[in-house]
Amino acid sequence: MTRTDNNNHKQVKLPLKVAMEVVLQGIKIRLGRSIVTITGVVCGIAFLMSILTGQMIKKGVNDEDAIREEVLRIGNFVKAEVGFLKNKTISLIVVGNLSEVEIRTLESFEKDGVQQIQIVDDSKLPSSLKSITKVSNQEFAGGESIALFMMGDGKIQDRDWNKLLSKDNNKVLATTIPDVKIPAIPQSQLVILSRSWSQEEIDKKIKKAEQDKFRSIWIGIISLLVTVIGITNAMLMSVTERFREIGTMKCLGALSSFIRHIFLLESSLMGIVGGLLGVIVGAVFSILAYSISYGFGLVFSSVDFLLICGFGFASLAVGILLSIMAALYPARVASNMVPADALRSNL
Repeated sequence: MTRTDNNNHKQVKLPLKVAMEVVLQGIKIRLGRSIVTITGVVCGIAFLMSILTGQMIKKGVNDEDAIREEVLRIGNFVKAEVGFLKNKTISLIVVGNLSEVEIRTLESFEKDGVQQIQIVDDSKLPSSLKSITKVSNQEFAGGESIALFMMGDGKIQDRDWNKLLSKDNNKVLATTIPDVKIPAIPQSQLVILSRSWSQEEIDKKIKKAEQDKFRSIWIGIISLLVTVIGITNAMLMSVTERFREIGTMKCLGALSSFIRHIFLLESSLMGIVGGLLGVIVGAVFSILAYSISYGFGLVFSSVDFLLICGFGFASLAVGILLSIMAALYPARVASNMVPADALRSNL
């Protein structure tokens, strides 16, 4: 196809295939600069993808977060009430079934170095608890026990609480059963480990979650803005380095649209490559980071791979779009250059 201007000069309208060949040749010649530009895209898109993937995983592990927070709170409360458990013996009354929080609490006691957990109940306890020792009623809550604990979701049976507590060094009954009331035990000897969240605490949690979300969005925007600036700078430098090349092409009849296509294709290609790499790096980094904290099993069970693919396509589209937007001004500068001025350049 040809185009005739007002002076009856014919200019050849080259196909996009030729423009792509010129782009690939230019990338090959300026490989170092191209890698730097692609790296900028990779960093920006990887950060965006890691935020999206991380938020999805975090929703899946919110229950785990709540359990860990409650176990930590109970552990600190126990240390404040009865002291450190290392090399000590405690007594445990189990009513009904233990919750996940209660099981984790007992496991945390073992990690803190508790020597023995005495029980008289026939309740089934997890095999992960290695310090459990079944004793007789006479031995239960003996003098070597520093604290008496009661856990579970069942009905509390009548016991000789005063006798049990008299054998206990700290003479307190620590329980994870909320709102429990035992008339035979004075309030000063009853320690309630579980509690309900107040409305003020719930509001603080919601506010903190909103602040974290806003912070993530803001950091993501700044990261993408820096990516755009980096791509624009790289493309402008590419235009500056190719003044004579652009002037030569225009003297040989290349249209301004052809010059624009060269730079837009080059930026699009970098956006595709950098976007793909960024999507992979961001998703893998986020999954690995959460897996280290929560374990691979929990994280992978929380991952919606279909949703991750959706995030990936969206992030890739953002990378390509940002690359094209960043190249619009450099492409316009290149296409509007006067051939004679370009050829006179010493760059």
